[in-house]
Amino acid sequence: MKKFNFIFVVLILLLTVFCTQNLTEKPDNSADWFYPDWAANAKYNTPIKVLDTDSALGRYSTKTKEIWLKDMAKIHGHLCDGLVISYIEIKAALSKLFPNGIIDRTDLRVVSKNGPCWVDAVSMMTGARINFGTLSIDKSIGDGFIIQKISTKQAYSVHLKPNIFPKEQADLESKIRKLREEGKPVNPKDIDKVEKMQNELSKKLLNSPPDKIIDLKPLPNYNYEFKFSVGKRGDIINKNIPR
Repeated sequence: MKKFNFIFVVLILLLTVFCTQNLTEKPDNSADWFYPDWAANAKYNTPIKVLDTDSALGRYSTKTKEIWLKDMAKIHGHLCDGLVISYIEIKAALSKLFPNGIIDRTDLRVVSKNGPCWVDAVSMMTGARINFGTLSIDKSIGDGFIIQKISTKQAYSVHLKPNIFPKEQADLESKIRKLREEGKPVNPKDIDKVEKMQNELSKKLLNSPPDKIIDLKPLPNYNYEFKFSVGKRGDIINKNIPR
């Protein structure tokens, strides 16, 4: 009987330790096959903390959640420079709109270009959605965003600083897109080359102080206007090109 009691106590202790470890476990930002070490360990790759509601008809949650770049890579489909650019730009604007560090995803609207990386990133990070009129699609915004806090009307425009995006990379990307638009084949070596360029840019951005690479401007008296357009998905045009 004593032996049984001892085993029972040990099992209870082990279960307690296991449950405690799982309850206190941090979100997974570890490297993975789609999320390399250089991204996982980058100096400025930090999560955002978001506040949402509890259910479809619920009140504000009493707790917050963290969203990491890795989470976004899973949902978006891959890690790329467009996702990284979006991530750091949006984070910079949100830090101004929510200085306490808690992002209220029920209180934001956004202007973005119609790019897969940009729209996916800003939807996940801000809660803005086309179907609710809080995500406006406007190509004139370029490779950046306008993000507005609905309750206060405070708004910011955010882009990369000039000359941060390499011209050689931009030229090669344009060449590849033009070939695909014309129905012509793309050299697999060019895809390898541009992916390497994109990774190098991502490394640079994730390890650079935001104020050195981000151009963030307040927009006093900004009037949000909802726009919508349909485009072609650009991140799948080379999916069948041989490796």
